[in-house]
Amino acid sequence: MATQQWSFLQRDLHVYPTTSRRIWYLTLSVAATFVLYYEAYVLPSVAPLVLPFFGITFTQYIFLNVLLGALGAISSLLGSLSDRIGRANLVVYGVLLNSIIILVLTLTRTAWLFLLISWFGGFLEGIILVATPALVRDFSPRLGRATAMAFWTIGPVGGSLLATTVASQTLPIFGTWQSQYIIAGLVGLVITVLCFFGLRDLSAPLRAQIMISTQEKALLEARARGIDVETSLKHPWRQMLKSRVILSAFGISVFLLTYYAFVGYGPILLTNVFQYSLPLANGLLGIYWIVDIVASIIGGIISDRLEVRKPMMIIFTLLTIVSSIVFISRIGQQTSAAFMGVLLGVSALVGPVAYVTWMAAYTETLEEVNPALVATGIAIWGFVIRVVVVLSTLGFGFVVTNVLNPTQWAIWWWVGVAGYIVFLPTVYLNTGYWSPARARAAVQARLREEGLDIEPKASAEPA
Repeated sequence: MATQQWSFLQRDLHVYPTTSRRIWYLTLSVAATFVLYYEAYVLPSVAPLVLPFFGITFTQYIFLNVLLGALGAISSLLGSLSDRIGRANLVVYGVLLNSIIILVLTLTRTAWLFLLISWFGGFLEGIILVATPALVRDFSPRLGRATAMAFWTIGPVGGSLLATTVASQTLPIFGTWQSQYIIAGLVGLVITVLCFFGLRDLSAPLRAQIMISTQEKALLEARARGIDVETSLKHPWRQMLKSRVILSAFGISVFLLTYYAFVGYGPILLTNVFQYSLPLANGLLGIYWIVDIVASIIGGIISDRLEVRKPMMIIFTLLTIVSSIVFISRIGQQTSAAFMGVLLGVSALVGPVAYVTWMAAYTETLEEVNPALVATGIAIWGFVIRVVVVLSTLGFGFVVTNVLNPTQWAIWWWVGVAGYIVFLPTVYLNTGYWSPARARAAVQARLREEGLDIEPKASAEPA
């Protein structure tokens, strides 16, 4: 890789990185996402301790989540600036500031101050969590995109897993909610140091192109010298606010309704309705997140091998509907921890595959609109998903007025099933093929046009 002048504010790469360097940048992007979600999910993991400590009612807790979602929706639109100013600096300094905020929360002694600082952190996260998936897209050619996005999902899923696992293992030792925030803040500072010294950006002309295979590296660099980036960045919202982009973002947002419930209220559901202890509840949710991560990666690899997204989205969404109905049947019934662990594990096998293949398809759809404005398209998704989170949180508060009432929880899970059904027709809006043979033929045709013919068996590439 060519030598270049670099400073702590100038992180641009003007030469497309080698596979090993790409994997390193992808790893740092995933690590940053991971720690941001971990810090965000500390509160749900210790909510049964935080609420009585500050005298916050369950209704007020829902309001806290509503405002967090609203602030994140607004700030996610600011994440689109990474199309102009780059992604890496937003990520590095954003993770640093957010980790400091997490540590400061342990010093609060009044509810209003705790809520105010939490809301500021939520606003900051909305900006950064647009930049990280954009970075993953930048460093992943399409033949490895689903696998790369599967690793990105380690952020939200792994963050949940780490929050619940750390809580289940350390709460019996420390016994305080502050201990969980301190651990999360220190982990965030470690990741900040790694990203500070190691994370880079593709230059604007490089990321303003569609890359199918790493074999296009030389062509990508040659074309970059002739790209008028400023012209391609004009009127970003006018370019990206397409119905297919908005509706696809909405579809996946309602697909995740039960995910929001698990993340925000999983420990409360399992402790109040199923009568598990808090450490056991967090341990059971840990099983769900572990299986989720494994299923995401395997699903991403298979999607890249087949070179299709849409069939997998449809099939695994249907399987998710079935698993959700089985879960609903157990709400209000005496259920052993072992059976619940199996049930959660089975549920986590299917939904994540639909999600990671959607992420790959969505970024590819954004590239078809304008590859220079991928972060703007991701910002639209970030805005839509947070608006849906706000509305779903309000809806949840309206439906579940008594956390001890299993019928109310079951009603909300049926709302989640409706979300899966709404998602299904939006699959058709994304770019891509239904047939692996047609998808492979299209890739071969493009590479031949560029004089980069490859063997048919060499389809998927390293993320």
